[in-house]
Amino acid sequence: MFYTRLLRIPLIWTIAVLGTMTPGPPDEDQANNAVQAAPDAELTQRLAQAEIVISGVVSATARFEAQRPGFLSQHDPDWWQAAIGIETVEKGNVTAKTMAVLFANSSDIAWYRSPKIKKGDHGIWLLQSRDTFGKPVPGLAVVHPLDCQPITELVRVRTLRKNATKK
Repeated sequence: MFYTRLLRIPLIWTIAVLGTMTPGPPDEDQANNAVQAAPDAELTQRLAQAEIVISGVVSATARFEAQRPGFLSQHDPDWWQAAIGIETVEKGNVTAKTMAVLFANSSDIAWYRSPKIKKGDHGIWLLQSRDTFGKPVPGLAVVHPLDCQPITELVRVRTLRKNATKK
């Protein structure tokens, strides 16, 4: 038995296999595990790529002015900076109580899926040194939708990190 998700890529419909089950009576746990496997694999990859992983609350946001290029691209990310009060450090070496984190505030097609952080956001932050295109960013940043997780996912994030280090 296969568990699938229908995907639509412009002008193409396809099916992505999320998992398989052995033949026999349905097993709800096995089905749930198969469906959860793909999102867990994606998040595990983002966790592995992250330089630092912290949890905390955003206390302020402001436009990031440092190192603005003289020429702005049509797909400029419009970097903003969020001050995050750190509650826990899940990966990396951070001793400060607050940290400046960059995020792309642009709604351009290149950046519309990038997390838009606002004051009061409480979550888990996977801080990257490169954008989704592989280019360096001017500081640690959240650039992918999976780089911001709700604080309720902290146990899941810890479990995925622990399981990844066992392999």
